[in-house]
Amino acid sequence: MKVDPSFQMPILNIEEVYKIYQSEKTETAALRGVSLTVYPGEKVALIGPSGAGKTTLVNISAGLLPPTSGKIFWSGISRDISRLSGEQIVRERRRFAGLVFQETKLISHLNVSQNVKLGGHLAGMEKEEIDDRTSMLIDLVGLGDRVKHKPNMLSGGERQRVAIAAALVTNPQLIIADEVTASLDPLTGEQILDVLDDINRELGVALLIATHAQQVASRAERIIEIKDGVILATHGSSIRLRDLAETRRLAVDNQNRISLPEDIMKLLGNPRSFRARLQGQQILLSIPEDELYEVEKVLTCSVCGELVDKGSQVCKNCGMVIT
Repeated sequence: MKVDPSFQMPILNIEEVYKIYQSEKTETAALRGVSLTVYPGEKVALIGPSGAGKTTLVNISAGLLPPTSGKIFWSGISRDISRLSGEQIVRERRRFAGLVFQETKLISHLNVSQNVKLGGHLAGMEKEEIDDRTSMLIDLVGLGDRVKHKPNMLSGGERQRVAIAAALVTNPQLIIADEVTASLDPLTGEQILDVLDDINRELGVALLIATHAQQVASRAERIIEIKDGVILATHGSSIRLRDLAETRRLAVDNQNRISLPEDIMKLLGNPRSFRARLQGQQILLSIPEDELYEVEKVLTCSVCGELVDKGSQVCKNCGMVIT
């Protein structure tokens, strides 16, 4: 479902969020000043390596985890939700967002219909509304012939469909998902993505999905790349996860900061400063002369990992021939 953000108010607005995990001896910054918006009907994917901060950002977006600092706003709530009590967040989340994760967390002794209805009962919806919406959603996810089946009688893909229907029973504005196809085979994963596309198109529900998968990312309209707890760049649906440089548009945060990709910095010798000047519509960066030095290629043995002398054809440590 294509949207034009210029005419819309965001349904999710995250402002300058930091999340720091503390132990007795160390502090780890999982998010470092992240700002993010999601608009009505939008399909957004979060990508990045393990440890980049994707799951932390998803959990903070869903109100499952409090930020160390920063603000989170949900549509229809004028207050920063991190200032609400846990009970208030749970109540407001039922109206605002449906959550879908890799583990479906269905109730084992309830059948498909009962699992879908449960969220509606907890939200205090009228029985007739719950029944009507449950019937519609079960048909939408393609499980009309499985309504009496319990989770142990369903395949992994079918259980994920039930979880999606259950997340939608309260008529939320946004589905927040984390690695929704990670435990499924590619064909079943494609079917789940088709279901999410149908939901986005027919119900107008926005999607925010964290993923490692090309299969998932290429379905999104806007792709956000996270690295080391900061938003590094955005991409379009033509993204190739194996060659992110081809589609990468570096992101500018609310403080007018840009993070340069690690591969570019390495090629430049990891300089600690740049000179910047404007030439027409281009910003030209150059390394100050006192930081320029020759970056030599460092060669290591592919077998033992030892440094190999420049020009040598044999590793002195293990005797491996260097090619």
